[in-house]
Amino acid sequence: MKTFFFVLSFCLLSSGLVAQDKNELVKILTYNIYHGENPFNPGQSNLDEIAALIKELNPDMVAMQEVDSMTTRTAKVYGTKVDLVQQLAELTGYHGYFAKAMDFAEGGYGEGLLIKNPATFETQNLSIPEGGEPRAAAWATITLDSGTKIAFAGTHLCHQFEKNRIAQVSEVSKKAKKESLPTIWAGDLNFTPTSEEYRSIKGNWKDAGALPTPYSPTYGSMEDGARIDYVWYDSSKFSLLSYEVLNVPHSDHYPVLVTLQLK
Repeated sequence: MKTFFFVLSFCLLSSGLVAQDKNELVKILTYNIYHGENPFNPGQSNLDEIAALIKELNPDMVAMQEVDSMTTRTAKVYGTKVDLVQQLAELTGYHGYFAKAMDFAEGGYGEGLLIKNPATFETQNLSIPEGGEPRAAAWATITLDSGTKIAFAGTHLCHQFEKNRIAQVSEVSKKAKKESLPTIWAGDLNFTPTSEEYRSIKGNWKDAGALPTPYSPTYGSMEDGARIDYVWYDSSKFSLLSYEVLNVPHSDHYPVLVTLQLK
């Protein structure tokens, strides 16, 4: 039995698209996992529920934010220090990668990726011109079943300063251009669609959640929360097939699930 329901869903599939090679479809999940702890029941792990959700949704790639690795904070929840990405990789059977943004609580704090197909990984450190917490992007170069290579990045932008977020968006975009592969990037970006940061994203980048109505928050209340979690894709290389925000109670954010097709 499914343990979630879709609060927003639209589908742009046509009979012609369905007939194409399914290996060309790419399913992306982005989720702020609240450092492996259920925010509504402090001290309780949320990893089993998140792993079950990932296995049921079966995305090709997952970007995770607020990820701890071997911190004393995880020890309070799990009884011992835990690498959350490694745990989720073992539970789901995906390839896992942790990109440390900063030292925290005797361990690390940053971004996590789970990738179904073979991939190579690297960490991009992002600038903080106004100061504040260090930030990073986790990058994967992924070989799809068809043999096509694509780039995927997951990040969690500064929660304090607009200037930092604008700089960080620019740096992710520049790296994507340098990679010269079909690129998708996703994460908790800590800005809304009416912000200057959002307007600073130019060129072929498209927000997968821009078209659906009514407005669907990804953080806070489903009635009056904020949309701050995104999947961005290069519209010259991908077409958008579906976008869904999932109402599940494992974090203070809602996971976003997007399906794209290579052009």
